Amino acid sequence: MNKIKSYSWRDIEIDLGKKIEGLLLERGWRKEIARSSKELWRIKSEGFTCIFYTTGTLFFSYCIDKEDEFKELKEVIDQIAGSRYVLPDKDILIGVDEVGKGEVIGSIVLVGVAFPRSIFCRLDIALDNVDTKHSHNIEYWEDIYKNIEKFKDEGLLFAEDKILPSEIDKSINLIMDERYRRILERLLSNIDVGLDDCRIIIDDYRIGKVLEQFLHKLEDNGAEVIAVSRSEDRYLETRVASVIAKWIRSEELREIGILGTGNTGDKRILEWLGEWYSSYKSWPWFVKRTFRTIREIENSINIKGR
Repeated sequence: MNKIKSYSWRDIEIDLGKKIEGLLLERGWRKEIARSSKELWRIKSEGFTCIFYTTGTLFFSYCIDKEDEFKELKEVIDQIAGSRYVLPDKDILIGVDEVGKGEVIGSIVLVGVAFPRSIFCRLDIALDNVDTKHSHNIEYWEDIYKNIEKFKDEGLLFAEDKILPSEIDKSINLIMDERYRRILERLLSNIDVGLDDCRIIIDDYRIGKVLEQFLHKLEDNGAEVIAVSRSEDRYLETRVASVIAKWIRSEELREIGILGTGNTGDKRILEWLGEWYSSYKSWPWFVKRTFRTIREIENSINIKGR
């Protein structure tokens, strides 16, 4: 069976949606009946389906053997709807992001990536409609990572670091400042261009003075540095870093034997933590003992045991 891929543009105005609809119809695509009230229109062609939703989302699905045709079509639609990500004007794109900061189980995984502008469009398509906001099994992240890994021969680099639960003896943000500086130094040491050819994107987690001063030095030497919250929604660099971090962390959780994200919002995690502490009165290496949830579990079980 031919694998299906997908891609979306978001927040497209209605008149631009109509313009794209007309473009596809002119190309011989056929209009179909909408399947829900959320669909403004639905159009198909051999190996392609395009849906425009009332939310302003333009969704494409296509067979993988149609990827070259989709690349050409994407360039045309980008001219109408705009690129999904902020387009670069620097030759080297660098992004850093982390996962696991708010989860009680497992390490915080930090990843930095660097890649040339020449692979921006193809890397964007390779990520597909990746969903980094929800829990997925390791196979999901592994498949996406393999799509990214193919670009290593074309200049994609990545550096990773982990903050183990046992290392969290002060503000997590302070530790992240130190580790991100280390990651950026590693990436920059492997790049053959000057800082004035680099765009550096950081997902802003309330960056402290340690990293802030380092970033200012990079800016003084010509780098374009942008720190912004929810950066992965706007910048491909941090989206790629986030996906790789998700894959690394999902592998760690599999080795630990934990299903899901390790977040206390999952009742299974809370039950597991309670059962573990009741049995052993201590914690394994992968539990973040400084978290309030852990102290509450300890207090509750210790009081009952008196």
